[in-house]
Amino acid sequence: MKNIIILLYSFMALMVISSCEEPEVNPEKPAGEEPVTESWSGTIPADLKSGVWFWGSSGPLSYYDPNGNEVGKELEAGRQYKFFVENGQDYMEFQQYLGMRNSSNCVTEIYTIQRGKIKFEGSKKFTFYPEKGSFRTVKTSKSAACPQEDKTRPATANELKPRISYYQMKEDGGAKLLYEYEATDENLQNPLFVLQHVNL
Repeated sequence: MKNIIILLYSFMALMVISSCEEPEVNPEKPAGEEPVTESWSGTIPADLKSGVWFWGSSGPLSYYDPNGNEVGKELEAGRQYKFFVENGQDYMEFQQYLGMRNSSNCVTEIYTIQRGKIKFEGSKKFTFYPEKGSFRTVKTSKSAACPQEDKTRPATANELKPRISYYQMKEDGGAKLLYEYEATDENLQNPLFVLQHVNL
């Protein structure tokens, strides 16, 4: 749990540093969905409103340099959701981190952030309508063979299309858990992510 908290705070600090004003891009209305201009409030379940919901993992393997020195994890990933109400409207902020290290000790980090309206329907479905977002790619290494890069770009309209998910709230040993399922898994059989509640 301590490692998750450390990863969460590191991830959040990096996202704050890297966040900037992105142009607002409105996704097109998909068939059968409400337009993103519609407003609604009071749909966020009370259990989801405080703190953040976080999922994180680290790869089981570490890379070693030719001298046998451990140089770091092969893969690190994390994502978090924050649900809130602003001006009477239900919103969600989504952040994701993916860090990859290859055998040449080249590190690529990808930061994703999206913010938009959210609508919970019934007891197991929500739709996220992202309104703006950005992607930041950072490539670093001590090796001259690896390119150095730090680029940020705004999300495109295609990347901001509404996303439907199913969810389930559970508790394990006193910890609140948010199980998220893909849009085709209405029977809640195979969770994509199990997010844990973290108070800030």
